[in-house]
Amino acid sequence: MAVRKKKRSAVVAPANRAVSDARKRFEADRARRIGDQDRILSADDMAGLYDPKRGLFTTLGGQFRVVTTDDLLAFRAAVNDIQRRHGQREGNVPVVGASGGILAKQVINLSAPEDRQRATREIHTVIPVSKQGGVVHITTNSGPGSDVARHHVKVQFLEYDKVLADGTTSLEAAKRMLAGKLKFDCDCGRHTFWYRYIASIGNFNYGRPEDGFPRVRNPTMRGIACKHVIRVMATITAGATFNLFAKNMIETGRKTLSGKQVAVSVAEQQKFVENVLKERKKSKRGAVIKTTDELREQRKAQPSYQRQIQARKEANELARNSKAAKVIRSTSSPQHQALSAMMKAQGFTDIQIAAALKAVAKA
Repeated sequence: MAVRKKKRSAVVAPANRAVSDARKRFEADRARRIGDQDRILSADDMAGLYDPKRGLFTTLGGQFRVVTTDDLLAFRAAVNDIQRRHGQREGNVPVVGASGGILAKQVINLSAPEDRQRATREIHTVIPVSKQGGVVHITTNSGPGSDVARHHVKVQFLEYDKVLADGTTSLEAAKRMLAGKLKFDCDCGRHTFWYRYIASIGNFNYGRPEDGFPRVRNPTMRGIACKHVIRVMATITAGATFNLFAKNMIETGRKTLSGKQVAVSVAEQQKFVENVLKERKKSKRGAVIKTTDELREQRKAQPSYQRQIQARKEANELARNSKAAKVIRSTSSPQHQALSAMMKAQGFTDIQIAAALKAVAKA
């Protein structure tokens, strides 16, 4: 009987096809953005050059209306808040030479709840299709109702060059790289119109920069990443499967010393998908993507956590009781004499001294 071949994931595709598709989408986005220049609330406009006669609209406050001077002040305040959060500004002063990037776990922690929920429900497949130095091109499934089969996420690991040469094993170097800061990009509309501007001003944007304030889609600057990026970050922080891919990145870099793009074969992509699914099934955290605070609360609710807390309390109580006889003991005769002499010198009566000695002996 012939052996039935395993069904290949619909997102798996030859790397050259994925790379070509991504290039076309990112170039089309750049061309569209240039064509929309007249409808953009640009950095120059935010700096005070906006002409009210242009009549640009916003949804700030929940209504579709014309942008006002007060809106511009609110927009600038939101920009300052984002930049302070990501170390690009101290007070109202920009930090010259501030380092960029963001941690993968921060992307999840700062994401909007609805984006995390969509990532959990709708995005299930993450596949690295190529690597070039510290940059990985990743595809994901697109989710229901989309007019495309996959989306493209680019991740630049900022620690790559450093860990490549620091003398640790390739696996240790890979783990350090993944735990370090990164920059990212995605070709989807959510990233393009809601979050690319935030990534640009926060200095963790990998793709083209965006200076157009999201006055209609995201005027309150809520959230930080689309569902595709969130699922990628959850995969990066999940453990073994991406660790091994990153280990291979380091080994390739150390062997070739080249920034040349390296394709991930269809077979390797499929293997990655299968390993991630196995890892997800074994995970004690479950498939739901959660923030650090949510995971902490989940751990606290576990019976095993409660047993650990109780065991720790009992151990501490036992330690205190066992040391009590040594720490809390009666005053010795020489100490009695010294205390009596000191109290007499200070004018205490014999009755007062006797009471004090009795209290010390009981203590």
